[in-house]
Amino acid sequence: MLTCETIKRVDHVDCEKLLGLASVLYSPGESDFLRRQLLTSLQSLIPHELGACHWMQPSRHEIAAWYEPQPRPLPIAHHEFWRLIENHPLNRVLFSHPSQAWKLSDVMPRKTFRQTELYTALYRPLGVDCEITAVLPDKKAPGTFFLLSLHRRDHDFNERDRTLLNLLLPHVARAQHRLVNRPASPARADASFSDEERFHHWLREQAPWQLSRRESDVLFWLCQGKTNDEIGTILGIAGRTAETHALRIYPKIGVENRYGAIATINQMTNRNGYFAADAGSVAQRQ
Repeated sequence: MLTCETIKRVDHVDCEKLLGLASVLYSPGESDFLRRQLLTSLQSLIPHELGACHWMQPSRHEIAAWYEPQPRPLPIAHHEFWRLIENHPLNRVLFSHPSQAWKLSDVMPRKTFRQTELYTALYRPLGVDCEITAVLPDKKAPGTFFLLSLHRRDHDFNERDRTLLNLLLPHVARAQHRLVNRPASPARADASFSDEERFHHWLREQAPWQLSRRESDVLFWLCQGKTNDEIGTILGIAGRTAETHALRIYPKIGVENRYGAIATINQMTNRNGYFAADAGSVAQRQ
């Protein structure tokens, strides 16, 4: 339960980031796309070295996993994955108290965890030993769960991190319910938001902003969840240059940061549609 004391841990900057994340979760899009958006967006809110989403049916040993960044080796590729996960020290509290965030250190000291087979086989190869995680049960599909987990090395998660994740979880649950229960689209849901050129023309028709073509390209990739360095690599410019373009974009469109930019683009697509004349669905990337 959130109390006045825990809410005090959330400042106005955190609130703004939470609103940006909520906007991402309520935006149109396919499950793979939105789960990766969630992990990418969480990096700024709760810094971590590895984020993971798992859609799983433990009793049937079925799982779908999304990681950001993509780790090597993939934990789910380990031949003993299920045996090891079934003995995870957090299982007892995770599944008996779902829909709330738990830290690995709630149940076991880090030094003790490093002595477990689970750490040696799955965590040490990834270079992480701290974790905060939550499981969200699918009420319409008993035995099916969505697991969100963030990982770090050496620096444990704190109560601010737990509070922020707990505030976000109800929105994650609603997004999961929407993604799982909506009818499948005959066309790819992200097809309409896959091209810089089309985005540039759409933006020019729908928005009053005077963005250069380079700024439009940066905004496109920023809304796909790319970091400044990743945008720089894609566009063939330095990461610092991409950051400079982003900083010029924000005041032009009336926001303060990338979260505000994402929310604004989401609102525009929800209000005006995105390539409505030639696309069967609306989707955008962070």
